[in-house]
Amino acid sequence: MDLGNYQHTNIVAIVFGIYMLMMLLVGWYSSKKVDSTTDYIVAGRRLSLPFVVGTLFATWFCAGTMMGGAANAYLFGNQGVIFDPWGAALCLVLTGLFFARMMRRGGYMTLVDFFEIRYGKEMGLLSTIVVIIAESGWVGAQLVAFGSILQIFMGVPLWAGIIISCVVLVFYTYMGGMWSVTLTDVIQMIILTAGLLLLLPAVISHVGGWDHFVANASNWAELPAFAMGPAGDVGFLGYTGLPGWFYYLGAWLAIGVGSIPAQDLMARVLSSKDEKTAVRASYIAAILYVTIGLIPVIAGIAMFEVNPDLGVPDTEMILPWMAMKFLSPFVCAIFVAGLVAALMSSADSALLAASAVVGYNGLRYFKPDASDSDTLRLTRIMVPIVAIASLLLALYAETIYRLMVIAWSVILVGLAAPYVGGYFWKKTNKPGALAALFGGFISWIAFIFYYLPATSEANVGIIEEGVVYTEWAIWDAVYIGSVPAFLVSIALLVVVSLLTQKSSPPSPLKDMDGNLMPVKNWFGGI
Repeated sequence: MDLGNYQHTNIVAIVFGIYMLMMLLVGWYSSKKVDSTTDYIVAGRRLSLPFVVGTLFATWFCAGTMMGGAANAYLFGNQGVIFDPWGAALCLVLTGLFFARMMRRGGYMTLVDFFEIRYGKEMGLLSTIVVIIAESGWVGAQLVAFGSILQIFMGVPLWAGIIISCVVLVFYTYMGGMWSVTLTDVIQMIILTAGLLLLLPAVISHVGGWDHFVANASNWAELPAFAMGPAGDVGFLGYTGLPGWFYYLGAWLAIGVGSIPAQDLMARVLSSKDEKTAVRASYIAAILYVTIGLIPVIAGIAMFEVNPDLGVPDTEMILPWMAMKFLSPFVCAIFVAGLVAALMSSADSALLAASAVVGYNGLRYFKPDASDSDTLRLTRIMVPIVAIASLLLALYAETIYRLMVIAWSVILVGLAAPYVGGYFWKKTNKPGALAALFGGFISWIAFIFYYLPATSEANVGIIEEGVVYTEWAIWDAVYIGSVPAFLVSIALLVVVSLLTQKSSPPSPLKDMDGNLMPVKNWFGGI
């Protein structure tokens, strides 16, 4: 795949420069709306439906959805993208159905508030650590993609592109917090949607039209192109039997459930002006997400017909290559802006999420009487600190889709069971939640090592004949192992909670003001 020496670098640079300047101006403008920590973390709880939809959609629609999604579709067809966009859309639907009303009703500032109020400070502190790890991985994935885009279209070294993106990201997030993130997300949603809609007809036309595309759809792994589940002898992504089913369930659950107890999702629900807005925004964002999110999938499958001989490392560059070859210079520049918008809109949300839990919740462990101005100051200070940590991760990892997905697998095995139980099972208590968190993580590590020999055998000869492709072997074991680990987490939550009811009575579900929170009318009807 020839990606060198793009001839219209100047046009891309101009559009890119205008886009970046726009983001910086929005950050400066948004800073004028921030007078308190509530303004900075949850936009004053005043976001209307269009803004909540925009920020939900743009936050989820990231580099993994676009560049990583096209790559996985090229390699594995639709099975390769169950994680995202399908799993991500599932997350938004489940949030609307079961969680949005309860989240917004609680009036929390962060996800950690829920865990601390329901289970105590120990669980709050542990959830802070988990959120920081997960969100930093998410930011890192976006920075890798940003650096790759600048490297391809402007000749900027990967490390330099990652640093440039980090600086711009820090500036506008630092300035305006959730207000800045929301306004930029809406702009970025429009740009990235426009970019993909411009690319789609060019791709379909190049492969001979829609009917020809559907009739000839194939992929590198020779799996059924449009399969939504395990298929016959090939199973799911080449795995059959119980491991294949675990992998399939893990694909749905990693983001579909793992993202529900995530700070960036909860922040958008908490920023909504009311419960109804939060519910409706979740459904609308899910519909938009899966619709627009299938465009990179189509592009990836189509690319296999164009060139079935790509090396595995080249597949994440499918969308940039198509833009260079199929689009006019100006339209290509708009598409590049769309790629950048996709990753920036996700990175800023994760960056603010990690900074918020440290600045707001972390400070209170050391200074319980911290003032609002102290909290706001520390939350802002944490923005560049978290960004630097994510920057180091990005420079080290240099992958996109898998780095993104593992971020949510961390939350799935540790926090998902205590989170769901905390809302809907009144007998859930602190020992049960702690057992679920630690048991989920420990069993996950154990299951990874258990499945690693089988995944290593399955990944022989991917890159070099007779040699194990270690990266894929490890990732496969990580995903397959996440499902039994999640089941262990659920079992421990139930068993330990029941065994310790007398020694550790459950704390009732309360809102941010300490009032009992009614568990009624929680279903997210439109």
